Amino acid sequence: MTSSSSDQPLFTENLRAPGWMFAFLGLMLGAVSGGLTAVGIRGFTDDPLISGGESLIFYVSFTIAIVGIVYVMLNSTLMETKATADDMTVRLGVLGTQRTFDWNNITAIRTANHNIARHGGRGNPFAPSTRRSWTMYGVRSGVEIQLSDSHDNQIIFISSSNSDELVAVAERHIA
Repeated sequence: MTSSSSDQPLFTENLRAPGWMFAFLGLMLGAVSGGLTAVGIRGFTDDPLISGGESLIFYVSFTIAIVGIVYVMLNSTLMETKATADDMTVRLGVLGTQRTFDWNNITAIRTANHNIARHGGRGNPFAPSTRRSWTMYGVRSGVEIQLSDSHDNQIIFISSSNSDELVAVAERHIA
């Protein structure tokens, strides 16, 4: 099976979260797992600290916390930006939350630094609805793209360590 030239990436960047992010999430995972293990072992060897309905609530809560921390580790520590002849795709995390921007919908692109008041952030409820961010922790530089959809003009910030190169590739394809 052969691929067309439009599938070949013109720009690819893989960003990883900084070491402190991995350390913090690992510490949180260790603390939650340690607490869960300590209470469980105490229940087998001695008088249990909690029993009955309280133990069910405790174990379910700690299990949800562990699953939540692992989910954050998988979705917040990797980011891939890929530009092809047809479009630009941004993908967050191992599980692959992604968005594709067609070159025809991009009206402007420029280098910028992330500003939470202007661009919003992941999960920022106070961000304007026309502004979104695809960010990686520890990377403040990136590109700001302006999209013209049928509804409104939307501004999106994308973290990038090679923002000048991404802008150069995008400017060759913007109509």
